[in-house]
Amino acid sequence: MKLDRAIGEVQDTEAHLAAELRRLAERHAAEHDVYHLGLTLAEQCGEHVERLAPFAGRYGAAERDTADTAGPPGLLDAFRRATARLAGRSEDEGVLLLRDLRDLYLAAQEAEIAWVILGQAAQAARDRELLDTTDACHERAETRAKWLRTRIKVTAPQALATG
Repeated sequence: MKLDRAIGEVQDTEAHLAAELRRLAERHAAEHDVYHLGLTLAEQCGEHVERLAPFAGRYGAAERDTADTAGPPGLLDAFRRATARLAGRSEDEGVLLLRDLRDLYLAAQEAEIAWVILGQAAQAARDRELLDTTDACHERAETRAKWLRTRIKVTAPQALATG
């Protein structure tokens, strides 16, 4: 069985997505929904990596460090938010946000399809516990992608058709 590969792929894509969500939140702190939901979704990615840890051990996947999915440090966070507030009022900020959201959406889609693949593998292996975990996390991954798509739809006309 090669479930270790599928588990590792999900953990890698979730950890990468967490880092990108934190970067988005820090870069666009003036957009309060982007900041707060970005950090919340980054924590969610970390939870997903942690939920797969027992299965990683069971199937021989490499242990992943969840410290990489933790929130930003306090002082650095305050500095980045202040910088983002200053930059948040420029005309180019909307275009930058749109580009960042697009890139993040692609990373979220990569994580979501990794969950689909793992779910199919868990089903084939008849591992009900892994399948239940996969189903729950996959549903949350789909919700992340929907939020990003909706935020792109809101940002695109504001960034490209106004000003």
